Amino acid sequence: MTRRLLRLLALGSLFTLSACAQQREVHQMQQSVSALNQDMTKLNQETVKITQQNALNAKSASGVYLLPGSNTPARLESQIGTLRMSLMNIAQNADGMRATLRIQGESNDPLPAFSGTVEWGLIQGTTDSYQEVNVKNQLINAPASLLAPSDVDIPLQLSGSDPKQPVFVRIHDIQPVNTQ
Repeated sequence: MTRRLLRLLALGSLFTLSACAQQREVHQMQQSVSALNQDMTKLNQETVKITQQNALNAKSASGVYLLPGSNTPARLESQIGTLRMSLMNIAQNADGMRATLRIQGESNDPLPAFSGTVEWGLIQGTTDSYQEVNVKNQLINAPASLLAPSDVDIPLQLSGSDPKQPVFVRIHDIQPVNTQ
């Protein structure tokens, strides 16, 4: 009788443990699916921003557009050569939005000292027919680089901007600065 009772207890414990293991695996699977869904949503949003950024740059006669959230650089043919520009470290703050503008030279020469203009605001409409609203601007200056290839990081404070809105940043009029 004792052996039979022990066998029943062992079988009951085995079923209980296997049910717990299955529930744990199901819970882990649900967490994995949820994380995957979040990643897919983020990738879809990024794809939309990249598509919009490319469409704006295809129509731009002056400067290059960068859209927060695209996480993709854009190229600008400037008076100091071809430059790759991107926005990094985008964060909302009390005055609007702060970001770092990374400018990279594509040649094997160091970048000279340069200046340029950064504009930002909201885009209303579609990328086919849009209007820039509440546009603000600021001048930027960068010292000459000593090394090549050159990377320059310029901190930006984009007042009145919210990265959750359709914000654009446009960089134009990059010109060498005479330091003599």
